[in-house]
Amino acid sequence: MNSAPPPVPIVQSAFVLLFAVTPDAMTGHTAMPTGLQALPEALAESYRSRLDAMQQRLLGEPYLLARRLTRSAVGRLPLPDGQGAPSYADIHLVIHKSGAAVWEVWLQPPPQALDVAHWVAWLDMDDPTSLARYIWRTLRPTSAGQGNDPEMMLPLAVLRCATCTLDELLDSSGHALVKLLHRDVSGERFKASFVQQELNADFCRREHGLSLVARNGALDVHAQATDADDAPLPHNTLPLLVTLELLCLERAVLRSFLNRFSQGVYGTTEDLVQLRRDIFDGLEEYYGTLAKTHGYTAEATALGEVLFGINDLFDSVAERLEALTFEITTRNQKTVNQLGFWLTTSFGAIETGFVASSIATWYYTDNLAAVLGWTIGVTLATTLLIAGLLRWRLKR
Repeated sequence: MNSAPPPVPIVQSAFVLLFAVTPDAMTGHTAMPTGLQALPEALAESYRSRLDAMQQRLLGEPYLLARRLTRSAVGRLPLPDGQGAPSYADIHLVIHKSGAAVWEVWLQPPPQALDVAHWVAWLDMDDPTSLARYIWRTLRPTSAGQGNDPEMMLPLAVLRCATCTLDELLDSSGHALVKLLHRDVSGERFKASFVQQELNADFCRREHGLSLVARNGALDVHAQATDADDAPLPHNTLPLLVTLELLCLERAVLRSFLNRFSQGVYGTTEDLVQLRRDIFDGLEEYYGTLAKTHGYTAEATALGEVLFGINDLFDSVAERLEALTFEITTRNQKTVNQLGFWLTTSFGAIETGFVASSIATWYYTDNLAAVLGWTIGVTLATTLLIAGLLRWRLKR
């Protein structure tokens, strides 16, 4: 006699939608989205203080004091009624020093049975009726202009189950969690080996915790959780959230540099030097902050850099940066050559002029006009001769 399948657990869920946009997409769109209600001040302040504290813990106080990130509460967006759906979305904005930004949208539905098919439908950006698409339509005029999608949309699913252990949760819903991780809308099942492979990629260090990152999403799951009362922002979620914010921002920054290079390298040498300076500054999160992140988020960082294409984008930017540096060096060398050219011409002409003046003074003792004429004529002739010879040599 077959045993009955394990019961579907009741979970407290929250979803954080991270919409990353490039600096170009944010330029000129300073107005906030319309139709929003004000966020409760206590909630907004709690969000800022807790994220800043976690950011300082993970990245160090110098990074926080550098104010490379600016957080602000945008507002609360009422959502259409739906079965088990959240009634509103709390929207925050994280802006990087470069101008890249992440719209951070918090959704908190009521406690309910784990229903992945329902949740994936909320997060499906390809479905014009989904909650994710509805929210983006509100943000889009301010973010990326009409008709454009964000540079990246990454949902973080935060699940808390107080009535079961992690093993029980995985036994009953492991396949469903992997479907949620990949935002898979098909009705087909994954292979058991693939499901196990994905679950084995867990990098959470806490008992009864599960942390996963994939190309289309991330999961933060805790059974018998002690931080469920912190909803919708459980403290065990904060390290992963801060890491995902930085990854999304760095992808947007790198994409903006590639867009800049695709337009060609134009401008003065000073413009190119400033562009190179901006690139080095914008890459701080990649080769500095993200490289030195806290131990228990290092795995998330390494996975994200590969899965989100950040390493590939960085390699492309580095390749173009090398070409930019070569262009700057070439221009500087050309300037030095031109300066040397005119200095050589000037000093050679002046020296010849002095010699001509001495000879003319001896020959035309009482004729000042003749002396001046000889001096000026020889100087000009020498200038033209030296300039011609140097130009010919430079062109060889």
